[in-house]
Amino acid sequence: MKKLLAMGIALAFSHPVFATLIVNEDFEGYADTTAMQANWGGTGLGTLDNGFGNPGQSAAHPGGAVNSWQGSAFSLTPAAGAEIVLTADIYDDGTSANERMTVGLRNGATPLFEMGHYNLTTEQYHVRVLNMYGGENWVPLSPGLNGAGQPAGWNRFQATFTATSLTVTIDLGADGSIDGTFVSAGAPSASPFVDLRFGGPSNLSSAGGGASFDNISLEVIPEPATLSLLALGGVAVLRRRR
Repeated sequence: MKKLLAMGIALAFSHPVFATLIVNEDFEGYADTTAMQANWGGTGLGTLDNGFGNPGQSAAHPGGAVNSWQGSAFSLTPAAGAEIVLTADIYDDGTSANERMTVGLRNGATPLFEMGHYNLTTEQYHVRVLNMYGGENWVPLSPGLNGAGQPAGWNRFQATFTATSLTVTIDLGADGSIDGTFVSAGAPSASPFVDLRFGGPSNLSSAGGGASFDNISLEVIPEPATLSLLALGGVAVLRRRR
């Protein structure tokens, strides 16, 4: 061991990544819909479901007018060295491929992002990206992943926005296994996201019935700093690499 230290050993490891949590909504703790709408707006059609969630309580939505986050103001633009991550659980009842139910981020139409259920094709799980990245307007989240054939259950959607690309994944059953992935390369919009919402995309109705939403989170994750541990002559020196 002394010989190895004398020769010098260089080790690199990642510093813990600290995220800035903007929204962390599990719908627990609300007594009723009025209390929920204090954070999600009273003009939307979503209601509190205190008997069903993943787990616990959730928000039920019939489609149509969306509920927008009112809990705190934010203005987010993907920047180099950081990620904006949006995560949400959406319940699929397994009986209809005609739903229009999504979770989205936007600033009007520039930029505009939606992920969730849309009835454009037999692949029910869709993504919409306007005025940023590749600009895809309602495309299947993962080609061949047919939502109509999936059993009822909670599915976890996650979107990661960076300075060069957008990646969206779906975890069927929210069991930790990724079942579909969508990637859109390009640049984000210069305008920031200022609105987080759930319900009918662009206030569209849902002919196939409603859906439930739970565990909606929005966070900014900085690029992890890397520390270099250099052992020279038995003396360990920490150096931060930027």
